[in-house]
Amino acid sequence: MPLNHILIKEKFDYTKKYLVILRKIITNPVDTFIDNLELQLEGERIFEILAQIMLDICTHIVANADIETPKSYSDCMSALNSLTIIPKEETEKYISLIKMRNLIVHQYGVIDYEILYQSLVTLERDFTNFRRHILIWFEKKQ
Repeated sequence: MPLNHILIKEKFDYTKKYLVILRKIITNPVDTFIDNLELQLEGERIFEILAQIMLDICTHIVANADIETPKSYSDCMSALNSLTIIPKEETEKYISLIKMRNLIVHQYGVIDYEILYQSLVTLERDFTNFRRHILIWFEKKQ
């Protein structure tokens, strides 16, 4: 399947409603988040959705690149760096984001909700930067 720019742009458009909810969650103080199960569950789900969209976009781009298939999602993000789509310093942030997503999705252990809250705060910035890098890359390709 060839690289589908429209599909990727639609995925980014789809995230707008989730970013609104994310912003609403992180306007709460961390103590409120830690004491509120509904906010925690909402935060977990928003984190999972936005991180998964990043992974979907990453895997779509890498699958259409002439490189070795990554062995993990972290490797996939590193591949975007090797393709000069995202800078090295951003790559490390995205890999950390993927690790948090894995913790949430696979329930490897008890989630530290203070760490999740801080991850949600940085997710807004990191997701926005990821989107910007991908869209700039698209513009250069056209």
